[in-house]
Amino acid sequence: MSVEYEDALIAQFGELDVNNFRIILSEPKLFLCGGEINASSKIPPSFRDRLLSHTAAHDADFHELFVLAETFKDYFKENLYTDLLLFEDDIANISTLVIIFLESPGSLVELGLFCNKPHIYKKLLIIAPNDELKIKDSFIYLGPLEFIRKKDNSSVLVYPWPDKDIQDYEDGILYDLCTHIRQKLDNQKRKSQKFTNKNSGHIALLICEVITLSYPILLGEIELAMEAMDIDLKPSEISRYLYLLMKLELVEQLEYSNHNYYLPTDKDQRTIIYGKTKTNKVLEASKIRMSIMQSYVLSKDIQSSKRQYALKQIIKKLKGDTK
Repeated sequence: MSVEYEDALIAQFGELDVNNFRIILSEPKLFLCGGEINASSKIPPSFRDRLLSHTAAHDADFHELFVLAETFKDYFKENLYTDLLLFEDDIANISTLVIIFLESPGSLVELGLFCNKPHIYKKLLIIAPNDELKIKDSFIYLGPLEFIRKKDNSSVLVYPWPDKDIQDYEDGILYDLCTHIRQKLDNQKRKSQKFTNKNSGHIALLICEVITLSYPILLGEIELAMEAMDIDLKPSEISRYLYLLMKLELVEQLEYSNHNYYLPTDKDQRTIIYGKTKTNKVLEASKIRMSIMQSYVLSKDIQSSKRQYALKQIIKKLKGDTK
């Protein structure tokens, strides 16, 4: 790591006051779990698959908001997550909505896990089969669903389930479902919310901001920037958050020489409003970025040279030039 670069990180982020931070809520993420997804099948194998096919055909922008549970199927690799409950908590915190189709054993497990998280009840949207709920003494009806309904009635929707052997399904039902999802999303929409280091989603978005202001940046340097803001994280914890951010396509990785650098997928993205600094000043993101860049662009040491070359590759990548 470059000493000058480290000093710049400490100077810039050390001046910020996390007590004045606000999280920018401009990128909705709709975590979608439930039945099987099979793009090659003529007949969608699940209700969830039919929703995805419907939105892909009728509203591409809305379709892009969905994040499939399958995206995180490798969460247990490299010991990033050894605790399923921790993984579910992180997903819930960083998602705008958690949408669960009750059509697989896994979705019932998801329902049970999320039922035990009171802070996300308003984020939950459960899609339940009408035929199943006709059985009034069913565990699902008397148990988790009724519990969630009492907490937030808008969090449970009941529909007739599509026939797995028939391709056709009423577009009106899918349109109604999309309308409810939009309404639920609108109810969640706020321009910002106060930052808290007890919310793992907030921590992940702060790391995203650090990367945007400081790229190309190494894992250990992210740790240093967080320490400067009085947030102590172990390298394993930062790796966990980086995994989430990469899966959500907010950051990506560039390997150069013997280093793995992190960069934003969108150099103009903002995830934090800083508010006043510890000395009651207002710092602009562009000035923080410039101060950090200046620490290495004119330096001749080997680490700065590597970072300069990595930056050239990143600039090409962000411009869409792959040559």
